[in-house]
Amino acid sequence: MILIKPTIEWEKEILDYKTEFLSQSGVNWIDGSSGLSDFVNILDWLEHLVLYESNETIPNPDFVTGEQYLFIRETDRKIVGMIHFRHELNEYLFHFGGHIGYSVVPSERNKGYGSRMLKEMLTEKKESPIKKFLITCNDDNVGSAKVIEQNGGILENKVLDESDGQLVRRYWIDN
Repeated sequence: MILIKPTIEWEKEILDYKTEFLSQSGVNWIDGSSGLSDFVNILDWLEHLVLYESNETIPNPDFVTGEQYLFIRETDRKIVGMIHFRHELNEYLFHFGGHIGYSVVPSERNKGYGSRMLKEMLTEKKESPIKKFLITCNDDNVGSAKVIEQNGGILENKVLDESDGQLVRRYWIDN
């Protein structure tokens, strides 16, 4: 398993990931993918990612900078997960989003990939100036809560996100 930044080399696999998610009934968003579901063209998505990596190029001042990663099973080049690391938190992210967002493709869930991917990201960001990482999940997302807890997440509280009516669990992980 490897954690890498997306490039055009992975276009087919990224499209496969997106297609599997969006083929599920009622799904129109992919967590931890930096808005992948909004893009038809992967090259446009990749350009979007570059813009959001720096305060000098970020097109939307209401958003924060961050980095996108793919979690790839090398034996068959399958993207089993995507994970996004945010360099800082705005007001909304402090309450409901956190520093790290992620997803595991539906066909690969319940195989430990989420926990491994989060562990890799935490290791990757060990030298980050952030001393504590905030990671959130919806209260009814038992799988995600287990992933966070297996990586040392300590539940601080649960808050209601009035924008979608979801109860959100807020966890902190020491860096």
